[in-house]
Amino acid sequence: PSLPTFPTLRRTMASPPDPKNLYKTAAAVAAGAVALGGVYFLLRKRKRPLCSGDGAVLYPTNNRTNYEKTIFSDEELLLRIREEAIDYAMCNGLVMREKTGSQSFVHAPITLLPAILPRKAFKQATDIAAVFSSLIDKIARHPSYLEDVLVDVSKNDNYTKGLLEILSEVRNQGDRKQNITLGLFRSDYMLQKSLGPDSKFPTPRFLQVENNTIAASFGGLSSRVASLHAHILQRFHKDTLQRFGDASLPKNPAVDNLAEAMAKAVEAYAKAESVDVKEHDLAVMMVVQPGESNAGDQRLLEYSLMSNHNIRMIRATFKEVSKAYEGVNSDGKKLFFHGFHIALVYFRAGYTPKDLPSPVEWEAYRSIELSRAIKCPCIAYHLAGTKKIQQKLSEAKELEKFLDAADSDMVRLFFADQFSLSEPLEASSEKAIKDAIHHTERYVLKPQREGGGNNLWLDDMKEALELKTMTKQERTAYILMSCIEQEPFTAALLRNGQVIVGECLKEIGIYASFLGGTGDQEPYQKTVGHLMRTKLVGTNEGGVATGYAVIDSPALV
Repeated sequence: PSLPTFPTLRRTMASPPDPKNLYKTAAAVAAGAVALGGVYFLLRKRKRPLCSGDGAVLYPTNNRTNYEKTIFSDEELLLRIREEAIDYAMCNGLVMREKTGSQSFVHAPITLLPAILPRKAFKQATDIAAVFSSLIDKIARHPSYLEDVLVDVSKNDNYTKGLLEILSEVRNQGDRKQNITLGLFRSDYMLQKSLGPDSKFPTPRFLQVENNTIAASFGGLSSRVASLHAHILQRFHKDTLQRFGDASLPKNPAVDNLAEAMAKAVEAYAKAESVDVKEHDLAVMMVVQPGESNAGDQRLLEYSLMSNHNIRMIRATFKEVSKAYEGVNSDGKKLFFHGFHIALVYFRAGYTPKDLPSPVEWEAYRSIELSRAIKCPCIAYHLAGTKKIQQKLSEAKELEKFLDAADSDMVRLFFADQFSLSEPLEASSEKAIKDAIHHTERYVLKPQREGGGNNLWLDDMKEALELKTMTKQERTAYILMSCIEQEPFTAALLRNGQVIVGECLKEIGIYASFLGGTGDQEPYQKTVGHLMRTKLVGTNEGGVATGYAVIDSPALV
């Protein structure tokens, strides 16, 4: 803008300015503005890589003609959506740490647009969530079943062995044991494509990948992605109308519903222990990994708990818990940490041996489990979510031990083919192993692990099954599962500012909460939200935090 005229200045000043001084001041201001603009540009470019139009859309196949006459061929539009998505993400907490231990945040890995999903299949997955939650709870209340099924695994897997040892101690607590349990579960599915009218799958159907009973993450970020995609479709309505005109985006209040379940657990604890929530300063402890990169997702849950229920959440690593409880017997006693009375312990660590590298961390886990605090999950819920239990439940007549006939038949529809590798091998397992060796693309070898990056695929799986890289005894710690055949779809993925367009596969998880053991006639349970993840074809694993997939949301048709 031009400088004000002198007559205007005279009306606001006691005396007329010196024209020479005025122009010197104006020059200094202009130079300062240029300098500040340069600093802003450099900082913006450094913190937001590829956000200034300095990176084109990548097409991994190098063949953009595959996407002609679709929204994915319009590179200019995709880059405009990218800018909108990154700004929205940074302004609304859709972020992750740049790297483990870093204090800098970047946008979470996401898709630019939602993924089309059959409305009927989505409803089936949400409707069955309550049955899966009840199933986990019933299994967990039969610890001898867990021990019997996992005994072979524990002989060759020290991690599972350690968990079972804690379970045994908890069993022996008797009246000192905390019977109230909170489960924040997430059952993950892939959409099996139709293989023809005369096949096992005449129509597309969801099959379960796994049932996550510990550290079921991304409830916070998935809620934000659903809101982001709703904003994108509204902001670019004309550009997206052709693809998404008949679709609807389901609301995803996962983070608030998960926090609500935690608040219910704290209330149940206060009632059972005859304490007042406010007077005793009851709090929730979240056990986290050191330098957690996914703190953004966790913090959203913490903030919802505080803002909606006035309950504090304290973060601690296993090592920090160990220091607080060194030499202290927590058996059947209330749990205190840094002056807070802990009503509920929420585990976002402990699902991998890497979180328990020494006896120090194991002792911290044990101290928590033996205390009176409610655990989410308790050790029995944790073990009920292992791959071996999932495989065992897929066997004939196994579900009927815990569910009635109708629910058993319904749950069984969601199971992919799974095979035990315990010795001696059953005939069905021997047949599956032979088939897997000759058709490696049809199977996956799964250990008792969570968090992504643990499964064995293709040649790695083949060598393991042929006992070239492990012994028969070591192989018993795994299960063999048929791969779920999906119909690929096109998506635009955004990670670290870079847009990649390609053929993808999707996986959806349904969150459910379950509060049991309160003595009430009916347990508190609720289907609380969903998580969708998308990955490029050829990417075997599906973890977001581990870098394999990005967060998506469904558009139902």
